[in-house]
Amino acid sequence: MGWCSATFIFDKITGALLTDTPPDRKVILKAVAEALEEEDWDCQRESEYWSHPLVREVMREMHPTWFE
Repeated sequence: MGWCSATFIFDKITGALLTDTPPDRKVILKAVAEALEEEDWDCQRESEYWSHPLVREVMREMHPTWFE
């Protein structure tokens, strides 16, 4: 048994990492979050990193209404 949708997640993250310039942590976090959300991730607030400032910044950009 496999999880074929994981290929999309792997490709999205790998694409953000394999650039000609050094990868930016924020770009990587956003790629991870977007890829997971496209596969129906809906428990972001349960991450043990939810309170990390960079994670909050990425989530605020992706979902500004969550922080109103």
